[in-house]
Amino acid sequence: MSACWPLQGMTPAQKAVLISLADNSNDEGVCWPSVARIAERTCLTERSVRYALRWLEEAKILTAHMRAGRSTWYTVSPYSYDPGSKCPPATDSEVPRQEMPPTPATDAPHPGIKCPQNRKGTIKEPSGVSASTREASNQAPVDQIVELFNELLPELPRVVLVNKDRKSKIQARWAESPVHQDLDFWSDFFGMVQASDWLMGRVGGRDNKPFRCNFDWLVAPTNFVKVVEGNYHA
Repeated sequence: MSACWPLQGMTPAQKAVLISLADNSNDEGVCWPSVARIAERTCLTERSVRYALRWLEEAKILTAHMRAGRSTWYTVSPYSYDPGSKCPPATDSEVPRQEMPPTPATDAPHPGIKCPQNRKGTIKEPSGVSASTREASNQAPVDQIVELFNELLPELPRVVLVNKDRKSKIQARWAESPVHQDLDFWSDFFGMVQASDWLMGRVGGRDNKPFRCNFDWLVAPTNFVKVVEGNYHA
């Protein structure tokens, strides 16, 4: 545990799962708690625990050993921690520096295709790539994000109607950063909400009246940033 506490670059949910595993481990870093047990100890949902376990494996800090017909056992290796390029950045980390793509760039036109230019010299889109196609490729999976909210935060008011205003706010948060364009990010985001006593109304607020957030409050621009930056976990 003493080797795991200082590690950075992960979300609160990922750190909570890691510390729970380290606490259960023997001197060789071996442990075998069930997902349900980890969820109970960390106050996370089983789905959030599975996401965190997968991330920790990709970061090389955890090795899962599958046993046919028996429970999975794990080896915690804090000194092998290496998030690498495949792991999604922690929600409170800075946007990673953009590396130069290989030459030619992977999204460059095929050498055999010439991009026609208009009179002002700007490059036109190759035939077959429409504006509607580009726009559709960056559309937020609104229904899936709402489903995650309802599943991971059943204590909060359930979202029943996905109206135009809610779709617009979700799309805006999705488009703000490439980091946001991943359902694992949204799972971790809702996990951070679940871990906050203040957001969940488990502690008294102004005039000793507990505040409890809802979906619309969470996807509002200012509130969204504050949650991502961990302002409600102090």
